[in-house]
Amino acid sequence: MLDQLVTRAREQRVFSREDVPTGQRVEAAFLYHLGLSYRQVGEWFGHSHQAVHEWYTALADLFEPEPDEHGTVVVDETKVVVDDREVYVWAAINRQTYEVIHVEASPGRSELDALLFLRTVLERCRGRPVIVVDRGPWYNWSLDELDLSCESRRETWGDRSIVESWFSPFKLRIQRFFGRFPYRSSWQSVDRWAKAFAFVHNARC
Repeated sequence: MLDQLVTRAREQRVFSREDVPTGQRVEAAFLYHLGLSYRQVGEWFGHSHQAVHEWYTALADLFEPEPDEHGTVVVDETKVVVDDREVYVWAAINRQTYEVIHVEASPGRSELDALLFLRTVLERCRGRPVIVVDRGPWYNWSLDELDLSCESRRETWGDRSIVESWFSPFKLRIQRFFGRFPYRSSWQSVDRWAKAFAFVHNARC
C-alpha cells in the first residue's frame, strides 16, 4: 500500500523536490495519520514537526476520487473548533465500500453549503445514487426542492452510522490538538487536513 502511495505522489509531483525522499515523506505522513504527533514523527525521522505537517497536508492534492457507481451514499457533517470559531466538515461515504467520495470544510452550515457539497458529491457518482442524510434543515432545499440527479432518504440512525464511524477516528485525531485545530488555522487549512485524512483512509480500504 505504501509503495502505491509513493508512486502516486511521484507521478503527480506532490513534493516539488527530492531533498527528502518521497518514500520517507509518505511514511511519515502515514505514521502521523495512525496517531503519532507531528513532533513525534519529526523526531523519529530527524525533521521538524512543521515539515511533517507540510508533508501530510500535501497529500490532500491526491484526494481526487474518480467518478464511479455509488449505490448508496451516506452524508453527514461535524463541527470542529478553529481559533474559537466553528468550522463544519462534511463527508460523503459509499455505504458498501466505505470509500470517502468527498470531504470538505466550510465556515458555515447553511442550505447553500449543503447544496454545494452535494453537487460535488454527485459529480463523483454515475447514475442516480441514493443520498442518505439526517433530518437537518440545511438539506431541505437541495434534496426536497431542487431536481438533483439522485434519490434521497432521511434517517436518524441506520446507515448514517457508517459516516459517523468515519468521523469517530477523525475526531480522535483532532484530540491530539486538545480538541481543536492549532492556533492560526483556517477553515481552508482544515479542508486540506481533512482531504489528506480521507486520502489515507481510502488507501487503507
